Amino acid sequence: MKKIYLFIILLSALTMNSIAQENNKPQWFVAGGANSVIALNGSSNTSLGGKISGGVWLNGYTGFRLNVEAANIWMKNDFTATTYGASLDWMANLLRGSINEQNSFSLTGLIGAGVSHYKLDKDYSNQYSKINGISFNFSLQAAFKLSSKLSLFIEPGIRIDPKFYEYEYKDDPYMNASISAGIIYKL
Repeated sequence: MKKIYLFIILLSALTMNSIAQENNKPQWFVAGGANSVIALNGSSNTSLGGKISGGVWLNGYTGFRLNVEAANIWMKNDFTATTYGASLDWMANLLRGSINEQNSFSLTGLIGAGVSHYKLDKDYSNQYSKINGISFNFSLQAAFKLSSKLSLFIEPGIRIDPKFYEYEYKDDPYMNASISAGIIYKL
């Protein structure tokens, strides 16, 4: 836990340092789209849902984004679950120049953490039907400008979630491949 706090402090310091060096105004945005997560551990968990985000580029190089997601999960043996949650991401512009200076394409690296709530089929287990968990994500977002305010994005990534589907291992992590696609609107 101490390492997580140190990491958050380091990210905050890097963000504040780049704010002090630049004279760019904060750029607020909202985004929305579809997302899917596929388990990489052979558990056959696949989800499809929606994601709404809001965030701010503090300068042209770094910022934060808050996500809200909801999805349906298909599991082995025709069981299903629903999930919803929220996460906070730190964003870093990976291309040369400010995000505001880039004409038609931007590439953003994201790292974040969040909380998720899972609700399983009543037939799945008599031991439990609901579980909460902490997730971590790493992703790259490619955005293509359609106009000065509107962009199309695709965001592949890796997500680490708890094994919500196995009661005795519910605190153990497993990896997922994730993909999101949608639109970004600059305010």
